[in-house]
Amino acid sequence: MPALRHPTKKALSIGSVMIDIITVIADNDIELMTLHNQTSSYLMLEQGRKIESESIDDYVGGGGANTAVCMGRLGMEMDILALIKEDLNGKKIRRRLEEENIGLTHLQILTQVGSGVAVHVSSHDRNAAIFTHRGANCCLDADMVKAIKFTPYELVYITNLSNESADQFPLIVSRAQEADCFIASNPGIRQLTRRSEDFLSCLPAINLLSINKVECEALIPHLVSSHQPKALHPTIAAADPDSLPPLLVNGFHFAGFSMGLLAAMKILAAQGPDYVVITDGSKGAYLLKDDILYYCPPMEVVMRGSAGAGDSFSSTLASLISAGNAPDVSLYAASLNAVSVISEVDTQTGLLTFDQLSQAVARDLGQKTITQQITQWDVS
Repeated sequence: MPALRHPTKKALSIGSVMIDIITVIADNDIELMTLHNQTSSYLMLEQGRKIESESIDDYVGGGGANTAVCMGRLGMEMDILALIKEDLNGKKIRRRLEEENIGLTHLQILTQVGSGVAVHVSSHDRNAAIFTHRGANCCLDADMVKAIKFTPYELVYITNLSNESADQFPLIVSRAQEADCFIASNPGIRQLTRRSEDFLSCLPAINLLSINKVECEALIPHLVSSHQPKALHPTIAAADPDSLPPLLVNGFHFAGFSMGLLAAMKILAAQGPDYVVITDGSKGAYLLKDDILYYCPPMEVVMRGSAGAGDSFSSTLASLISAGNAPDVSLYAASLNAVSVISEVDTQTGLLTFDQLSQAVARDLGQKTITQQITQWDVS
């Protein structure tokens, strides 16, 4: 296998920064209730009772910080556009970013709104419930975006923008496009449901779009209504249809609308993005490039935390692809980095350096070809 190309260019990450307070509770100290018909699970806390915790620690997190640290460790020269207050939490965030050599020229310091904080309650399968106070992260305005010169950046990575900050998404994309940047977007569910039309109107300028299954489902009514029925049923050439992964077989169902995975990805790609990525949690990830659909199956891991997996996966993928790496190898490497992240409690400890990631890829592919790890189908 050819060596991974090293991403070394200058990049800008735009998104939230938070203090993550993570508490891990033993399984027998908190009840887990699962609704099988809704495939939802709930952690049950008893009012008025102190619950023993195995650990309570605080870390720096948030999509902007996670992706900046991830891409920085891979070798990119990183700056970040994010918002904090000069409070205790803001100072912790600033110190952490400085430790990772993240450029803070565009870090905005507010005086009226506190820095963001999130509380993670983790137990049982370690898929944490998260209480979030977004604080300063909601206050991005047009003047902050217009003050940035985008031309030095090879890659602009836009993470989930909190509440009113999402209003600046079209402006960010426009400015980055004018500067001929590679634009990668990993929006959140709130942005897609509340500002779906604004988001979809920006797709022609986006190079790489990465969303998860739930986020894609929220877009299905818009995708169905904007295309002819014949465009909703593309075919896939599979030697053994029974071996196809679940999401590729079952597709999406949302608000009375249904659509296949491939149809959704092709419709999104037709609106602009060169790379369309949809992740399905512990069931793998899909990448559509031109007329080839790539699938990376789930990897074995002992999960200690779930937060940060999407940030590490998508930003690793964007970094490697923008550096000229092939889609299949980039997809596999991004999955390895995400697995490394969820093997730790917090969102950044598990992030790999470029050398560590290259060694992990070489180790896994030493006796195999990439086609043995990544399935691909012709969908022309």
